[in-house]
Amino acid sequence: MSRVMGDRKRPSSYSSEAKELADSAWWRKSIAVANQLQISYYGIRFCQFLARTLPVRVSYAITVCLAYITYLMWPGMRKTVTENMRRVLGHDADERLVARMVRAAYRNYFKYMAEFLRFPSLSPEELEGMIDGGGWENLDRALQAGKGVIFVCFHFGNWDLAGAMVAIRGYPINVVAESFRPRRLNDLIQSHRAKKGVKIIPLETAARRVLQALRHNEILALLVDRPTWDSGVAVQLFGATCRVPAGAATLALRTGAKVLPGYLVRKADNSFVGRIAPAIEFEPSGDFDRDVQRFTQLMVDHLAGYVRQNPDQWFLFRNLWLSDERAPEMAWAT
Repeated sequence: MSRVMGDRKRPSSYSSEAKELADSAWWRKSIAVANQLQISYYGIRFCQFLARTLPVRVSYAITVCLAYITYLMWPGMRKTVTENMRRVLGHDADERLVARMVRAAYRNYFKYMAEFLRFPSLSPEELEGMIDGGGWENLDRALQAGKGVIFVCFHFGNWDLAGAMVAIRGYPINVVAESFRPRRLNDLIQSHRAKKGVKIIPLETAARRVLQALRHNEILALLVDRPTWDSGVAVQLFGATCRVPAGAATLALRTGAKVLPGYLVRKADNSFVGRIAPAIEFEPSGDFDRDVQRFTQLMVDHLAGYVRQNPDQWFLFRNLWLSDERAPEMAWAT
């Protein structure tokens, strides 16, 4: 960040969005330093020990406290999450409802992190007992086509538990994941998933390996709500345009893989209910670029329906709707 800031002046129209990006950039830089100094590694190991030894209710209580501390101490993020929630609920939504849903989103996300730390120590029987799953017939039907399956979802509910549930039922599932540095930290984080039978594909080597997985009639899970301000494909989401990754639609159109949306959401007692939806029906027009956009829009529409039912379980802590016109203006902050 410092190199870029040293080369370019801040724009005169230093908007609130730019301030939020600068805040985010500072936070990312702090995390990077903590990773390099092994602080993150030993911190996760310590938290993992606590999550395994403390009663679950105590772990949740601690993480909820941390959620409220983060909510109060990081106003830039709180503002972004509030604006995102207002977009989901509608700009005419009652402000008290918006604020309540924002606080619930913080609580649910921190509970997700507590569950991620407990992940390696959970037995298949414990996982089965936590989840009321359905729609397996839709997955079986899609796999019968023999061209692989692409699961699409948002950062919603608990996607790691969903992947583990698929794996422990014997289905071959692959997840594309960004690598962390240093290697020791990456191995620690990714081992949480791998120990449950989920195959990790590093983002750096994903292009070839995702094609191999689909050719072997395996499952590929992709999160499709990552902002891509200077790439991806433009879609309409909650009444405004955003740009999201085009990978799922591109792969499906090129390989014939079936695309299945799904969800796994938390219930009041901290158990989960999940469903695998039928494959999204799509008829290509022959215009590849247009088909990628249309197919991606269909995926987003399906997933947005789940968010409308449980808006406090969509963990969108950055601005997905930043316009392309603003992105170059704020490049100094990235």
